[in-house]
Amino acid sequence: MSQATEMNLAEREFWSAEGPQQYAEHGARWEIMMAPFGAAMFDAVALQPGEHVLDVGCGWGATTVDAAERVAPTGSVVGVDFSAQMLETARQRTSGMDHVTLLEADAQVHQFEPDSFDAVISRFAAMLFDDPPAAFANLHRAVKPGGRLAFVCWQGPLDTEWVAVALSAAARLTGRQPDLGEPGAPGPFAFADGDRARSLVEAGGFAEVTLESVTRPQHIAKDTDNAAEFVLALPESKQLLDGAPQQVWAAMADALREAFTPFAGPHGVITDASAWLVTACR
Repeated sequence: MSQATEMNLAEREFWSAEGPQQYAEHGARWEIMMAPFGAAMFDAVALQPGEHVLDVGCGWGATTVDAAERVAPTGSVVGVDFSAQMLETARQRTSGMDHVTLLEADAQVHQFEPDSFDAVISRFAAMLFDDPPAAFANLHRAVKPGGRLAFVCWQGPLDTEWVAVALSAAARLTGRQPDLGEPGAPGPFAFADGDRARSLVEAGGFAEVTLESVTRPQHIAKDTDNAAEFVLALPESKQLLDGAPQQVWAAMADALREAFTPFAGPHGVITDASAWLVTACR
């Protein structure tokens, strides 16, 4: 088995078990946190009525629904995700939308009809590709000549304030930080190096690749207690504190509440985050 297959298998396993469980608990929060960046993606791709769109890593289907509303009544959207569990919610959201098709598949390798989409979009999913040049080449074949690609991906962990705050609190308390993976490995920060992301899209055959830094506020919690609960529920926190006595977990919660206090206000805990907006065309 190749390393790429193993990496892909790891993502499939995560999104068939722990990923959907995390989303069941915190999905509404994640959708709120990602929405401003999805809006930036839609502004860039400028979908028009009648266009045919591929939504890569559609998850719960929020961006699929948004795209479908923009291309209605004569356009269509295909939402693709390899997590059957995530697609269950997407199917509920798109029930009755005849111009939406949901596909359980891996967009990296699925044989889409060539030259069939006016635009390909992806909100925080392209970072999970285990072979980005091959994945983008596959998407390139699916796009019509003159068609567009637009996706958003996170910059480095320290470019997202709530992550930086949590990492700092963990380092002060434990002297360690969660394992965020090897630089460039599939995961949330795989495209932290924007120049690398751009070169990988170009390697897939796309032209006129642009890279824009997008910083937006994120509402992460209603108060500091809720912010601490959210961070401690993340897999990285559980890994860091695995086997630690209850008093260590309590101390970490206290440290997180204190760390998030400067970001708390009448509208909740709000921090800034930065992502890359990547656009290209065929």
